[in-house]
Amino acid sequence: MARERWPVLAPNGSEVLPVTDGIYYTKAGMGASTADNCQVYMEFFTDAAGTVLASPSAGTIKPEGSPMGQAWLAPSSGATVNAADVKNVSTYTPPVFFGRMERGRVSLAGITGAVTARITFWRF
Repeated sequence: MARERWPVLAPNGSEVLPVTDGIYYTKAGMGASTADNCQVYMEFFTDAAGTVLASPSAGTIKPEGSPMGQAWLAPSSGATVNAADVKNVSTYTPPVFFGRMERGRVSLAGITGAVTARITFWRF
């Protein structure tokens, strides 16, 4: 079974994202995967290096997947994650995608209590 990590990238190519409102993307190429499914995992941090865990107090994370590279779909489950549920002992349910995906993206909105984030699409 394929297990592939597809990190969401900052505009500079870093896996450590700034926590600012906006849309951030994985690289394209997931479509070559033999994996059929995907879960999205996330962590927030209080420092620019992305090493000290944070507990956001507000905001949302909205993951989407593109089956062919242009149009975007919500996950099969878990369409929007409340940032306050992503903490040291998280209480969010990872969003899940079933089927083909060429690329992933996340929209961050109104997140407070964190400076940076790491968000990864795990194909399996």
